[in-house]
Amino acid sequence: MMPGPEFYTDPKLADFKTAYLAYVSKMLTLIGWSEPGARAKEIVAFETRIAEVSWSHEQMLDKVKTYNRISVDGLSKLAPGFDWRSFFKGAELGKADSVVIDARSAFPKIAAIYAETPISVLQARQAFDAAEAGGEYLNAAMAETVFGFRGKVFTSASLQMQPRKLRAEWAVEASVPDIIAAIYVKRYFSPEARTKATEMAGDMRIALGARLQDLTWMSPETKIKARDKLAKMEMHIGYPDHLRNYAGLDIADSDIYGDIKRSEAYNWREQVGLLDEPFDRSLWGVLASYPTYNYNQTSNTIEIPAALLQPPFFDLKADEAVNYGAVGVTIGQMIMTAFDDQGRHYGADGRLGDWWTADDVTKFTDQTNRLSAQYSAMEPLPGLHVNGALVLNEAISDLGGMLISLDAYHLSLKGQPAPVLDGFSGDQRFFLGRAQMWRVKFPTPFIRTQLATGANAYPPVRVNGPIRNVDAWYQAFDIKPGDKMYIAPEDRVRIW
Repeated sequence: MMPGPEFYTDPKLADFKTAYLAYVSKMLTLIGWSEPGARAKEIVAFETRIAEVSWSHEQMLDKVKTYNRISVDGLSKLAPGFDWRSFFKGAELGKADSVVIDARSAFPKIAAIYAETPISVLQARQAFDAAEAGGEYLNAAMAETVFGFRGKVFTSASLQMQPRKLRAEWAVEASVPDIIAAIYVKRYFSPEARTKATEMAGDMRIALGARLQDLTWMSPETKIKARDKLAKMEMHIGYPDHLRNYAGLDIADSDIYGDIKRSEAYNWREQVGLLDEPFDRSLWGVLASYPTYNYNQTSNTIEIPAALLQPPFFDLKADEAVNYGAVGVTIGQMIMTAFDDQGRHYGADGRLGDWWTADDVTKFTDQTNRLSAQYSAMEPLPGLHVNGALVLNEAISDLGGMLISLDAYHLSLKGQPAPVLDGFSGDQRFFLGRAQMWRVKFPTPFIRTQLATGANAYPPVRVNGPIRNVDAWYQAFDIKPGDKMYIAPEDRVRIW
């Protein structure tokens, strides 16, 4: 399927749907499926019907409404006509008595669509799905076709497929990630970098604690719970302390497709095995060798991998202000995710449940609605605005992360004035560090996709969105009324 229901129903994205139809037809042709053109039209029509009853990206961000525990028998009643017991048994989950589903109201509607769809259409769609999933590893024609759509249509027509060697490295990383992580950390990450990043995270914990104390909209009882959640938050920096060795995984020199499938099965069994074990907060959800970041709501942990602690995000030799402005804001953003409009539904132990008062929620929502409106007014491409409701979680945490990281930078100075370097003050270099970290140039198709489906905002928005609500930015660069991004003090969003 395409990235979201919008691609099937929004007229502004109709060109993607046209390209997708041609793509499905070509993939079916490559695997020798009969009447590929006709079957492709049926598949896209089938998926369009599903898109029309599916939840939007904004709805899927709601942590409460997407947490619906249901028995397997209840699921069979909600979505009849499918042998859920056999399905779970085949997935090695035969002992499961209940599961958690997300878009509960969509389940019976989607089930009805499946029931009304001819088996020949479902078979063709399954064949297409299997071919697409394995196309990268089956033959060159299929790999090029998958890239031609997933890569070029959604990113840029001028994009070129990466060399086979690099694609092979990606496949290995996806299959046995802990082995690649261990090699990466040994070669490219120092204990000094881990220590420094950990110190930065500690400074931000202190900075947020001070801001929580001074909040005027949060009730005293909620502040106590917020400080408890902050105190119990675990900061995972660099890499996990324990890595898998993949004992028992069979890798053959001349069976790439089989190797991929066996590694997927191995990793799945590892996950299934955790169900019978005590919850382990030390487990990571991201790879140490991949430049990303994460906050896990259910374990109350942040994860900042070694690959992110590299230039231009972080450099041991760089100015402190730049480091705090770049990766520091990112660390701060992950911390603040615990307290955004979705994080507030999880307590200090990671359990789902509201711990804010109704008055707290009302005051918080008043501010976040204003923030959402600010973002929705931004127009990165003519006629295409940012979806403020879709990026709101990130906008809240970006703003909070910037504030506590700037506070943490000031703490790191230990009472001494920030040096002036190359004519820039410490605060100026902090904001420049943030802008430098997000230097990008994206093709138009990628931006369109990001605006339509991304809960992560288009990168320039992640810089220009929050800073307009930070008083220190105005002071650092002497921003005045009439300047392009100026917002009057009374109109700035003040959450943290």
